[in-house]
Amino acid sequence: MNNKPENLIFQIEGKDRKYERLEDLQEELKGEISQNKKIVIHWEWDYEKNAMQNVQDTKDGQNIKQYNFTIYAIGR
Repeated sequence: MNNKPENLIFQIEGKDRKYERLEDLQEELKGEISQNKKIVIHWEWDYEKNAMQNVQDTKDGQNIKQYNFTIYAIGR
């Protein structure tokens, strides 16, 4: 992971909870599945919400060209 914008959030499709950190999201995704399963993760960067957050959003936008992270899926 690298320099996640402060206001970037994640949400698993079909669930109400929103996650500010990938570390919190990963706890929800751990486990075993017995069949093919598709998990859709939406992301949202609610920028320009207000003047105070706009300063942070501008800073985040200047510091990042891409936001990279790795997802592992292990089959047996």
